[in-house]
Amino acid sequence: MILRIRNFLRPREPKAIVLMYHRVCNLETDPWQLAVSPNNFETQIKELKKNFNILPLRNLVEQFSIGKIEPNSIYITFDDAYRDNYLNAKPILETYKCPATFFIPTHFIGKQQLFWWDELEFIFLHSITLPTNLTLSIDEKIYTFHLGAEQLTEEVRLKQESWIWPAPPPTNRCKIYLELWELLKPLSYSKLFVIMVFVRKWADFTPSHWSENYPMNNKELENLANNELFSLGIHTITHPALACHSAEIQSSEIAGSKDYLIGKGYPQIYAIAYPYGNYNNETLSIVAQNCIPLGFTTQDAVITQKSTPLRLGRFQVTNFRGTVFMEKLMRYYD
Repeated sequence: MILRIRNFLRPREPKAIVLMYHRVCNLETDPWQLAVSPNNFETQIKELKKNFNILPLRNLVEQFSIGKIEPNSIYITFDDAYRDNYLNAKPILETYKCPATFFIPTHFIGKQQLFWWDELEFIFLHSITLPTNLTLSIDEKIYTFHLGAEQLTEEVRLKQESWIWPAPPPTNRCKIYLELWELLKPLSYSKLFVIMVFVRKWADFTPSHWSENYPMNNKELENLANNELFSLGIHTITHPALACHSAEIQSSEIAGSKDYLIGKGYPQIYAIAYPYGNYNNETLSIVAQNCIPLGFTTQDAVITQKSTPLRLGRFQVTNFRGTVFMEKLMRYYD
């Protein structure tokens, strides 16, 4: 009993939390829960500002160097450099003077095109009609997908809007979209590009010109990088699932992304976020060789002084209002 009381009275180990955002916008479908509405994002930032110390990532580098994590600290990160980060998140962060780090897949900056995963989602979950069959050759293996005559009726649309992975796909379109996503994710960008050109023609799909779905352009990235509140991080060149590729390709993707950012004259790069949270021991070795002090996964985990700096967890933020968001966040601390 005395031992239990002593354990209860012992001061808690200082913890930090890193938050992972992707998009700040409104989406019709969002199976991966990557989007937070601008209104909800602002309520979240208000609550964070009231309850935590929101710090820049360079502070975390310093804390690991001295072996002491600042308690009650929060770090805000964004993956993929969507233009809505610049248009919708940046003004709110500036209003509340909140530092944040943006992880940049450098190949896509300035490209007025959808990321492959978004295009795949638009094709299968938003097209009114699609051909009944799709046959693809992927790494010399033939795959055939049967859509049948499923049209985008109101009933189908509503099912797709409410679908959140890992719940079972509610429609055949969702099922095939998920199967294709899993098949394409391990591929190199060059192979992905060819396949997506084929799928686009098969579906007779014309991408929307809603520019929030595109990555930032060069001017927007420059403005972001030159703001003292913000820092940039590495998210590779073409966003591959790193562990699915050779050490040579991984090195090219990581070092090339770092060289791009430094070559643009942007401030020191403190961190990498592994695309899809996917990495292996070779990845960690390459990151260390490139003198990148912090590496972030997609695993839910608080940060303590015992955490491994190149395998740090982050908590994905979903589309809740600030008060509900805070309730969930406090559970992580507890």
